Amino acid sequence: MRTWKTLPLAALAAIPALAQLTYNGNGCGALNSADFQTTEVFNKNGSAGAVADSGLSEPTRMDVRVVNNKDGVYDHSDIYFVERFGNVKYYDGTARKVSLMGKISVHAKKEDVTTPGKSDYGRGDDNGLMGMALHPDFAINRWMYFWYSPEKMLGLNRLLRLSRITARPDNTLDMGTEKVLIEIIGSKTDWWHSGGPMTFDAYGDLWVAVGNNSQDLNPGSLNVMSHTDSTASSEWGSSNTHSLRGGFFRIHPDSSAKGYSIPRGNFGEYWADHFEKMGRKDLAAQYRDTSKVLPEVYVKGERSNFSVAVHPTKRWLAWGTVNFASVYDEFNITDHPIFSGYPYFEGNNVRTGSHTLDPLAPKNTSPLNSGVQELPPAIPGTINNLVNISISGPIYHFDPSLNSVTKFPPHFDNKWLVAGFSGGMWAITLDTNSLQPIDTLEVDNGLFNSFKIRNHVMSMYGKDGALYILNYSGGYNNASNPGAMRVIYKGSCHVPVSTGIPVIDANRKIVLSPSTLKVDEPGTHQFDLYDLSGHRVFMAIGSEGAEYRFAELSRRKALPPGIYMVRVRTAQGLFAHRISLF
Repeated sequence: MRTWKTLPLAALAAIPALAQLTYNGNGCGALNSADFQTTEVFNKNGSAGAVADSGLSEPTRMDVRVVNNKDGVYDHSDIYFVERFGNVKYYDGTARKVSLMGKISVHAKKEDVTTPGKSDYGRGDDNGLMGMALHPDFAINRWMYFWYSPEKMLGLNRLLRLSRITARPDNTLDMGTEKVLIEIIGSKTDWWHSGGPMTFDAYGDLWVAVGNNSQDLNPGSLNVMSHTDSTASSEWGSSNTHSLRGGFFRIHPDSSAKGYSIPRGNFGEYWADHFEKMGRKDLAAQYRDTSKVLPEVYVKGERSNFSVAVHPTKRWLAWGTVNFASVYDEFNITDHPIFSGYPYFEGNNVRTGSHTLDPLAPKNTSPLNSGVQELPPAIPGTINNLVNISISGPIYHFDPSLNSVTKFPPHFDNKWLVAGFSGGMWAITLDTNSLQPIDTLEVDNGLFNSFKIRNHVMSMYGKDGALYILNYSGGYNNASNPGAMRVIYKGSCHVPVSTGIPVIDANRKIVLSPSTLKVDEPGTHQFDLYDLSGHRVFMAIGSEGAEYRFAELSRRKALPPGIYMVRVRTAQGLFAHRISLF
């Protein structure tokens, strides 16, 4: 298991400002603010040339569908987005118009800003329609996924629900098609951390964030570790392996009766294998027991993880965590299931309260815990105390085969964008082996002076390689101007579009194209195909002249769409490269 270290803010800030945003290939130099252009797509007031949506209120999540590429120019982008009180909306990039697709009935509370002393004064909540994502095959199946708190209650407890709803061809919701995939019990309060951020990866797996959904006004008291009141216990959720609260879960949506299957390598399977290798067979058996560890779980130990990103090719999971004490807010990134510490530890494994638990061997002995008592080691935040209210943005993968004149340049390859809800966006350079941050640059202060972030709630790259930002813009009373923006690159660094990759060096005779790999080196060779989890899914011994057709391999092995690694070992050495199977 990797040894995790955290990089303090002081170390990040010490790096020269443009050190990591240079690119030496193709005659490209350092970036400057003139290389980027930000456009307001839509907002409430119609300011800065944006489409006006006067009823826009508390947007929480969006997904972008980029269409009609012609000679590297994408005609338009359609944006699907949701609002906390249940509206599902659609921005038509061709007509430049926002329309209502439908409304989902939700349990949500509005902040009272008029009556001091009233219980809701100055306090809204995190309930309502909090998440959405389009299925990767949305153009064919029209499936939309939503995370929300329905009006239906279970006694005094509210519910949290993941549903699939089909959109009609005219972009209205067919509510009669709703299929509930997952429904869990929420707390008895109308407060915070109900979750909702979700994203699909290249494999078609859906990753969903769920907060602790418990009162925690004072983590040092029983308000976070009550042994009698589930509403006031994060041990009921965050450190309970048989709960989806307080972490991330990962599923593979499909057309089966259940609506999804379980991908390989989730929390229970990963830690069962880990403890098995340590010789702890009894503990490994507990982690394989689905009555102790829900098979959907991927990460446990979160409080308010209201963001999610997955690396486009490497499958790293990245997010921001808002902890009780703002000085312990953190950003996290991992390539395997982890326990991130809450409610026992925050930030760089700082203890919450007066308990004496060891972060290397934490235990949940609460009578409200229905999962495994002995937890994996608590992993500290990857980046601690960079901003208040940490919101993770996407990780960029520069794709030389993408024919887009507006895509972000190779300078951003493997850069992780992170932001603070109240302002600021940073580009983090990651060490690809350790996943640790090497350096950082504040990008909306100087380099990207056209960025006008107004309470950034999420951002993502579209298939055109442009960056899309959703601004919440204000508190729950929504007194300002929410909306969406698009940032494009318009500089001169354009790497030629790849149609094949016939290289390792001049002496190699291996030609890789998007559809085939041909080996013309003398002698025998071994051809391997691996998925992103490191599992070999195909192996063959071949000789000079062998040609491997990826579509045929995909059919023969029933491989799901996604990113794979090709490896060819010959007497001349090892050839390795990523490929896409769609």
